[in-house]
Amino acid sequence: MRKSFSLVAAVGVAATAIGLSLVAAAQAGTATSAGAAEHMSLMSQKQTAADHLPEFISAGTEVGELVAPATTRRLGSSGAGTYWSGTDANGELCLITVIGDTAADFVAGASCAPPSDFPAKGVGLQVAGPPGASEAYLLPDGVPAAQLGEGYTVVSPNLVLSDPAAEPSEPRSVTGTRGTFTLSDLTPTPAQ
Repeated sequence: MRKSFSLVAAVGVAATAIGLSLVAAAQAGTATSAGAAEHMSLMSQKQTAADHLPEFISAGTEVGELVAPATTRRLGSSGAGTYWSGTDANGELCLITVIGDTAADFVAGASCAPPSDFPAKGVGLQVAGPPGASEAYLLPDGVPAAQLGEGYTVVSPNLVLSDPAAEPSEPRSVTGTRGTFTLSDLTPTPAQ
């Protein structure tokens, strides 16, 4: 099952408003016992201070509670967002996006997929809110991200970004060291 969570916090003149939305969508396939490190070597590296989610995300938000704190690894920053990978309690691989850098003004989201689906499809996530919008894709090791073509920005070997307002392209398949990987764009998220 693929899970997506979005958490939005915005500051008003006199009060803080927090909006939560939870989206769960079923995805074909069943989880296997394969570990996250089998698909992403970054997950087997020792966690550093930079790999931890910001405290305002990890302390009591749905996004922070989804991912096991000891499993998060920072993938990089680009444009409006900062990106992490991690695993949930079921061993699913997750992509976490945080836009904004304070508890008073941020938007965050997470999306997870079982290890059985991850090598061929990765994980896609769109996050949009007052601080900005992002469309990101978490890739397994061995995917030649630069070969995905126009419309994708490679941030790190396991992370590519796309324009969240762009219309979806036809699915793109590339052959990597572990077989065929197909990236299917997400439907654009309206700005909030």
